[in-house]
Amino acid sequence: MRSSQVAMTVLLGLCVPLLLVMLVWDLIDNPHPVPAVVTIAGLVLLCFFFSYVFVVPDDLTSSATDRTLAIASKIFVHTRQGMTPEAALGACKIILPETLASAICITDGKQVLACWGESSDRCPAGTPVTLDTTKRVIESGHMSVFSRDGAPEDELRYFPRLRAGVVAPLTVRGRCVGTFELFYPRFGNIDMRQTALATGFADLISTQLASFELERQDELTARVELRALQSQVDPHFLFNTIGTIVSLVRTDPEKARSLLIDFSNYYRTTLSDSDTLTSLEHELEQGMRYINLMQARYGADRLRVRTDVDPGTFDCRVPPFILQPLLENCIRHAMREAEPLSIVISSRRTAGGLEISVDDDGIGMSDEVRAHLFEPRDAAVEEPETVTADGSIKRGCGLALSNVLMRIHFFYGEASGIRVDSQEDVGTSVTIALLGEPHEPSRN
Repeated sequence: MRSSQVAMTVLLGLCVPLLLVMLVWDLIDNPHPVPAVVTIAGLVLLCFFFSYVFVVPDDLTSSATDRTLAIASKIFVHTRQGMTPEAALGACKIILPETLASAICITDGKQVLACWGESSDRCPAGTPVTLDTTKRVIESGHMSVFSRDGAPEDELRYFPRLRAGVVAPLTVRGRCVGTFELFYPRFGNIDMRQTALATGFADLISTQLASFELERQDELTARVELRALQSQVDPHFLFNTIGTIVSLVRTDPEKARSLLIDFSNYYRTTLSDSDTLTSLEHELEQGMRYINLMQARYGADRLRVRTDVDPGTFDCRVPPFILQPLLENCIRHAMREAEPLSIVISSRRTAGGLEISVDDDGIGMSDEVRAHLFEPRDAAVEEPETVTADGSIKRGCGLALSNVLMRIHFFYGEASGIRVDSQEDVGTSVTIALLGEPHEPSRN
């Protein structure tokens, strides 16, 4: 309770008993009705005053807050994907009834995005910005109230009966990216409430545009990083794989031919588009191509791979290039000097989505090593450069895992992720948990 309300409560608690005492005293001493009526009227007025101070303002505030939140929510539905002409028109239809304006207009600083209200058909989407006030607001970034009395006829061809208005800037990161405009029949229709509404709605739309811009920039940044990772071709792996295929050309030409096809398809997929979802079946095929190339190098007896994939998960949409890096990690970091390595690839549906697991019976890792698996990529790249058993450059298990985790977050959000369980001399299990529905980024 506010301090003013506390004071009013104390005052009311003193006045009501006093008036009741005065009423009883007056009726006993002088049974004339006039003083009694006056006293009763005073009590009634106090009750009304109490209701106004304590009940009405809170009810009005609550109602106004609920209405404001409802309007903001409705506008967000239209503007969450940016200020397109369709989104701007939807926002205009919601906002105009909340003001005393006769027409509303939203521009991108160069042309009209949407217009609604009286004579809006004269100012369709795509109409170039010609109002001098709009141009000044775009340049200055400050709201302006204007009157069109005495304006040239050329300017009055839009909204001819509406002679005044308010123009508020739409700003993103300190830059004016458009305007929010309200038009009125007379300058006298514009008061402090109307200017406050114009500023408030403009700030609301600006905030939502800024949020959309941040999301778009994050998505573009993630796409660039994904494509950069995708384009990295390890020369050691490339040359050693070609050397393996060449060595088989004379001794087993059919095997060499099969590996050459796998090698071609492997890199064709690797160099394809990385910012669209793929099927688990396609991802599994890419992983098995890599395994085929590695088995040709080590031998099928030393590198054993088994799949336990639920056929019902083949069509599940998954981020690209998440399985093959896990298989690389098994061979790079789990394989012993001479003993064979067994890998099991499995998948299953869960209540929340999909789980994909890669388990091995390799050398495992300590809790201390596991605690640093997802450290920043820059830290991983600083490791000494050595060539691993598969002929590629060793850059740390965490580098591959952090890249996979970035892909998962890009398509499925922060709730999805990777769980690593490992025990030294026993093996490692890496489980990818994909929760909810994936986000398919726009192609813009």
